[in-house]
Amino acid sequence: MADQGHRISTDLQENVRSMLAQGRSHRSIAAVLGLHPSTVDRYAKIGAFRPLDRPIVTPVNHKQAEFDWREWAEWAQHGQKLKAKGSRTQNEEAVFELGDGKPIILATFSDQHIGAWGCDYSLFCKITDEIVNTPNLYMVMLGDETEHAIRLRSVLEVTSQIFTPEIQERFIEAWIREVDHKIAWAGWSNHGIERQEKLAGSSVLKNLISRHATYFNGLAHVRLKVGKQEYKVASNHKFAGNSMYSRVHGPKRYIRMEAPDRDIVLQGDLHTPELDMYHEGGKMHVAITTGSLHTHSGYGQRHFSLLTIPAYPCIVLYPDEHKMVPFWSIGEAVAHLR
Repeated sequence: MADQGHRISTDLQENVRSMLAQGRSHRSIAAVLGLHPSTVDRYAKIGAFRPLDRPIVTPVNHKQAEFDWREWAEWAQHGQKLKAKGSRTQNEEAVFELGDGKPIILATFSDQHIGAWGCDYSLFCKITDEIVNTPNLYMVMLGDETEHAIRLRSVLEVTSQIFTPEIQERFIEAWIREVDHKIAWAGWSNHGIERQEKLAGSSVLKNLISRHATYFNGLAHVRLKVGKQEYKVASNHKFAGNSMYSRVHGPKRYIRMEAPDRDIVLQGDLHTPELDMYHEGGKMHVAITTGSLHTHSGYGQRHFSLLTIPAYPCIVLYPDEHKMVPFWSIGEAVAHLR
């Protein structure tokens, strides 16, 4: 047959129309015109024929797309430069000169969970006073400053907040204004910053912290110059790798696998503190995991431990010799220096 179900010429369409008007069967029309029966069936349906009087459309100024991937790559690079220019995130190793030639205390503080009913607000005030009133002390903020139960996965979790998310943010910003001269650097967190980013693509908490402190949106590498000495530090809200036998397994794993040059490695998140001073790779290292002020967390008491410990280890660093002495509290470090 001349046709296998494809579109037919206008002349054949006219013949099919005429024969259909005569009442002839589809099969006989197909036989006479040499068409496939299915073609006649298709063109017999309403709307299958193109109107014979339809004018031919000749595009005069039809829009033609032009896409040059090199132009788009150039445009993207310009955007990347603008984004980097406007970002407050520290993306490379930071260098700080700390102190006035005397030993300093490098303190950790994290997992306060301000806004939760279970936070120890009295201890938060006490630790803040210690930080502000201790000379030559500098604090590393390791994240989860706020509760931000905003994921809507549990009614109980949401209603466990004593402050709304907005009040939590204003609370932390007011607190940072009081202690900003003591902040060495700050980092991301999963409760406040990451939760906001997952739901909104941006974080109010990240923006307000980065306005007041050197802020790392991921792993932080820092070189601390204390007098004549230099100490290399790595910190993160949480390092990859857990162990039931050690809360500092993740930080120590990071030094072993990724950054053997680091003297000190710090993390928060786990709510159970631990510190370890150990020898590896020909040098001494200090690894610290902080505690938490969320001492009455129902979630923690169900799934982790009844013994949430609000301890924040710190390290005394000396200016004239490469010497690191870790302590379980600021008070112990101050007593040592005296």
